[in-house]
Amino acid sequence: MSKSNSTEYVQKTVPEKNYFGRRQIFADYVQSDLNEEVISKILNDKWYIHQANANEIEYLYNYYKGKQPILNKTKIVRENINNKVLENNAYFAVEFKKGYVFGEPIQYVQRGDIANDEVLILNSYMTADDKQSKDLDLAEWLYIAGVAPRAIIPESDNEETPFSLYNLNPKNAFVVYENDLGNKRLFSVSYYQKDDGTKVGTIYTDTETYSLKGDIGKFKAEKIGINGIGINPILEYTLNKSRLGIIEVVMSMLNSLNNISSNDVDGLEQFVQSLVVFVNNDVDAEDFKELMDLGAVKVKSDNNMPADVKLLVNKLSFSDNKILYDKIYNNFLTIIGIPSKNDKASGGDTGQARLLGEGWTMADERAKQDEIAFKKTARQELKIILEICKNSIGSGIKNLKLKDVDIKFTRNKSDNLLTKAQSLLNLKQAQIAPDIAMTVSGLFSDPNETYYKSLKYYGEDNLWKESKNNDESLRTSSTSMDESKEDIKEV
Repeated sequence: MSKSNSTEYVQKTVPEKNYFGRRQIFADYVQSDLNEEVISKILNDKWYIHQANANEIEYLYNYYKGKQPILNKTKIVRENINNKVLENNAYFAVEFKKGYVFGEPIQYVQRGDIANDEVLILNSYMTADDKQSKDLDLAEWLYIAGVAPRAIIPESDNEETPFSLYNLNPKNAFVVYENDLGNKRLFSVSYYQKDDGTKVGTIYTDTETYSLKGDIGKFKAEKIGINGIGINPILEYTLNKSRLGIIEVVMSMLNSLNNISSNDVDGLEQFVQSLVVFVNNDVDAEDFKELMDLGAVKVKSDNNMPADVKLLVNKLSFSDNKILYDKIYNNFLTIIGIPSKNDKASGGDTGQARLLGEGWTMADERAKQDEIAFKKTARQELKIILEICKNSIGSGIKNLKLKDVDIKFTRNKSDNLLTKAQSLLNLKQAQIAPDIAMTVSGLFSDPNETYYKSLKYYGEDNLWKESKNNDESLRTSSTSMDESKEDIKEV
């Protein structure tokens, strides 16, 4: 194989992918237009968009698992030294985001005095359905693919909960939206592929359900019944407006990091296995092998042609490589909002300054953006759940409305503990209602549960009143907290 052919081969076996988010599927229809013929036409006309998304999701998911271009690395010169160092930073980034944003259970808390007991029942249903683990699985698809579909299905024969949440594979489920003001959901599709290649699934609208059969260009929808919920049960969670996952944003940087690490190891091995150069010596392969076995070389020179044996050494500057590696790696962390690891203690900084300097404050702000995007769809999910509960006999949820419930993410509640406790005391002294004060202070993962347990322990008349008779102890506690803060700053 010639050198030009080898170069072409390398380019073909190390593909560089560039993705820019999943495409949203729109159709020029509204709900009232839908029937078997219209749905079939939309699917046959728009399926190529979903297929393109599915192909990209497949690549991104494999990239997350470690199937990355560096594994196809080839070399033209000294091709026997070809180390492939795979640093799966894509896996690290997704797992960090999952743990940081969704590591603690999402809580539903009351926003007013209405239906407090029903909020507790709602949280108990979420626990019974193991929603926390399902949210983690959903977050994995969300950060990998930028989109994650979920179905909320009634469970009439389940004694624990009247509904179940099902995370769907975004390669096999999607939603079509109206190409109109508000871009409402037109219908949703969940399917699987049979061994013969045909696709079978279910289509949901707000009022009806259809079966899906066929293949690309030959899909046919057939009506099978009424949607008893009255709302399309499949939703698409998205990470951002562009439906970008975090891997594709930094994929070229991750490939560069793998390339640098692999070439570093190649350079080290090539230095250790340096080529031997014989000057004015005629040595064949058998002679060279014998000399290497003996560990000695005999050199004979004459006056006009001095003989010599040298090692051909071209050592890499690993310090320069590390500077480049660290630059790319730190930019990768900054772009997707992950704190940098600081192994050196900075004793002169306060705790808050270190959180800011090492990127934890930035990570928290980026996590809040992810929360906002998640809550947008989570409210639609909650609307479906409440509708199912109201239609289910004995669910215990009849009056709870969407406006009465707030969705709370919880992370580390011990940070700034003194400040939060001081805030709670100040709200208490300002005669703010206990449930509101517990929510605003940010001390508790589930302020609604905390309020009810405190109410049960102290009684409604004594919950705040007991502390009013102890103002002096409150002031003493407040002063000691302030002194503790000063001591921490000095340390």
